[in-house]
Amino acid sequence: MKKSVAITLGVVIVGAGSWVGATWYTGKRIEESSQRHLAEANEKLAKITPLFGLRIDQLKYERGLFSTQARYGLSFVKSDNTPDGMPAGMVEFDATIEHGPFPKSALARGAIAPKLAFVHSEIAKTDNIKELFELTKDVSPLTGDAMINFGGVTTSTARIAPVKIAHAGNAVDFSGMTVNGSFDRSLQAVTAHALMETLSVDGEKADDPIKMTMSGLTMDVNSRMGKFGLSIGDSNIKVKRIDVVKPDEDIKLSLDNLGYGVKLAEDDKTINAEATYQTGDIVLNDVALGNGQAVIKLAKLDGSAVKQLSDTYNQIVRQYMMGASDEGLKDEQFDVLLDNAGKLLNGNPSFSIDPISWKTAKGESKLTFALDLANPPNVKDLTPQEIVVKAIKQIDATLIISKPMVRDLMVQYAIKKEGLDATAAGAEADEQMRSVSGMAEMFNVGKNDGDNIVGKFHFADGMGDLNGTKIPADELFAGLLGAAGMDDEGEPEDMDMDMDPEEPAAAAAPADLMQDFDLDTVNAMLTDMSYSPRKEDGDEGPVLILAPANTGATELRVELLCNDFTEKCHDLVVTATYSSKKPVSLKAINAWNQEYRWTRAYLDDKNQAVLQMDVNSEGGIGKENLQILLNTFFSIAEDFNVTAKAAPAK
Repeated sequence: MKKSVAITLGVVIVGAGSWVGATWYTGKRIEESSQRHLAEANEKLAKITPLFGLRIDQLKYERGLFSTQARYGLSFVKSDNTPDGMPAGMVEFDATIEHGPFPKSALARGAIAPKLAFVHSEIAKTDNIKELFELTKDVSPLTGDAMINFGGVTTSTARIAPVKIAHAGNAVDFSGMTVNGSFDRSLQAVTAHALMETLSVDGEKADDPIKMTMSGLTMDVNSRMGKFGLSIGDSNIKVKRIDVVKPDEDIKLSLDNLGYGVKLAEDDKTINAEATYQTGDIVLNDVALGNGQAVIKLAKLDGSAVKQLSDTYNQIVRQYMMGASDEGLKDEQFDVLLDNAGKLLNGNPSFSIDPISWKTAKGESKLTFALDLANPPNVKDLTPQEIVVKAIKQIDATLIISKPMVRDLMVQYAIKKEGLDATAAGAEADEQMRSVSGMAEMFNVGKNDGDNIVGKFHFADGMGDLNGTKIPADELFAGLLGAAGMDDEGEPEDMDMDMDPEEPAAAAAPADLMQDFDLDTVNAMLTDMSYSPRKEDGDEGPVLILAPANTGATELRVELLCNDFTEKCHDLVVTATYSSKKPVSLKAINAWNQEYRWTRAYLDDKNQAVLQMDVNSEGGIGKENLQILLNTFFSIAEDFNVTAKAAPAK
């Protein structure tokens, strides 16, 4: 044998031997680490699924020289707290692990750099899930390929098989889904992109018929472990289009470009979060409703406090889910939870909505809101109201309603739904917009500014300002605490310290809250409104007769309806009666009732037009709210008079 040939043959033998040795070594290394990785996976599953529990078991592991055949089983771990109906049995996965440094499947994909392993896995066909294989035409419902680098970086592709189902005239067609991603063990960084082409449901033959198609669903994740032990990065879900048809209810809806995204970022001390919701054009029964978005931000959250708060909360939830009694949950945990919730204020965080908006071809309406917070000192010495006032540095809110936008939507609705022509629909929309604009001014929720209704609220230094009306902090937050059932000292308002402990507690209503209608109170309220009530006795309670004033009514009355046994008057009825030479048409009455739904209009047995409003006091009603309702009714009564005169019967 020539010397050169011998040298070449020796190199080949040594190279082949090295490759075989390296392959044997990586296979052994993979086997030795498999149990450790399996234990880590089960530990993580136990943390994220405390209610029902998930567990992975290694059922088979047969290592060869160049590859290993393994089977794993995924099953639910049940406990006394596991919900009924959780499936039994096990879902099994087959895995083929090709050993590095040069797995043949990796080389076939053009990856020539050394790899620790190439893993192909898929759901195994077992009796537990044979019906699922029937739906996928005997193709494994879930498969995956992963290339594992020596440095701990894994790139993978997973595929969910297409599914087609047809039963009793109904059908589901799912195109399947592909997920491509990577994982860096050292950085705990994940990137992933998922795509589903279509999902259609044809249920027109069902008891509740519906037809729905979703197309172009994508999901993206780009995250890493941050310095505070929380995942930082971006994630979003987008849907290109959704079409829904409800034939039994004559509904046809389409939505374009829906999206939801979350961004989490951090600096040396704080965490910032931003959530974005958006939708493209929405069309309902051929009416273009426009498109919208919402952007919500949390900024300058103390990072360490967020982490501790998250850990303590998760620990409490896990203990509760695992069946720990209330006594078993340590009081210290709740104290830590509250303490860290307070520490979130250390960085003076802020919450903002910038903006929530809705836009059509005719205009845009939007809300912006900004709340800046502070950490109040010595909270143990402060009342809840004082804590709230000191914790809020500033509030700024602006609401802009585009009148042309709202009017256009009203017109489209009236044309499509009510069958009106463009002229009649425009006139009706104009009247409704005048009413809305007037109500906004009357309740001081907005001011008319050209084509917009604009409402503004500002709070700072203990003083609120609503559209130019000053509201002291005491008045503003006392109302909020009262709505929560607490006084300004933080005690429940219905607590009577002198009552017999064996007797049930009686709820004490705020001073301006009426649990029933008192004749003297209602009479005084009407007198303050420049009416001169005259009292009469009615069949069900006292009646106050009012001079019709500018309402145009021939009779105006307020009736208190009382219970014969308790003598409490829980209902109040306001009635305006109009008599005219020619009765009001039923068409005009119906049109009125469609527009003003909290009043009712009808013709009485004398063919007189009647406008009526009912108010109920059960559960309590504020005196100020009652006065607003009465004022609004009297104002609307004038509008009804115009309608009555303009629409005689034919």
